Amino acid sequence: MKRFIQILLPVMILLLSCTGKNEKDDPKLRLRYVNLKYMFTLQFPEKWISYMDFEKTEIIDPQLIIPAVYFALPTRSREWQPLNVPSGYADLFYVRIFTKSQWKLYEERYRGTDEYRMSDKSPGEDKDFVYMIRYSSSIPVDLYIYMKESDSITDTFKIIKSD
Repeated sequence: MKRFIQILLPVMILLLSCTGKNEKDDPKLRLRYVNLKYMFTLQFPEKWISYMDFEKTEIIDPQLIIPAVYFALPTRSREWQPLNVPSGYADLFYVRIFTKSQWKLYEERYRGTDEYRMSDKSPGEDKDFVYMIRYSSSIPVDLYIYMKESDSITDTFKIIKSD
C-alpha cells in the first residue's frame, strides 16, 4: 500500500498541475471580478487590467463596523497618500457590505445626512447582505480618465444567487 501511494502521489500532482488555465495564466480573466465571500460580481474594461481589490474593515460608528472591498489602480503621483489602500494605489470606488440589521441601523441613523451621499448606489440585496457602492471623493490627477468609467463598471454589479 505504501508503495502504491508513493507512485500515485507524484502522478496526481502532475495531473493537477497540468489541468487548464487559471486566472493567473490569463490576465484578461481577472476583468470579471467575482467575490464568492460576499456573493457579487463586477466587469472591468480592458484598460483596468492592473486594478487591485483590497478588503478592509470600515468603522462608520461604534455599532456599525462593516467590510468594504476597495477597487484601486496604481498611481504615478508621488504626492498621493491613500487612506484605505496600500501606497502606490488610489481607490476609485468601493463596495460596502452590510448585514440586514446593520443596514436598518445605518438607514435609521444616516439617511438624509452627509454620510448618506446622493452619489451612493444601492445595487441590491440578497438574503444575507445589502450592498452600497460609494465613489471616492478624491483621486490623483493621473486617474481622472479612469474615474469616468467607474459608473459603467458599477452598473455591471450583479449579486450571485445562492441556492
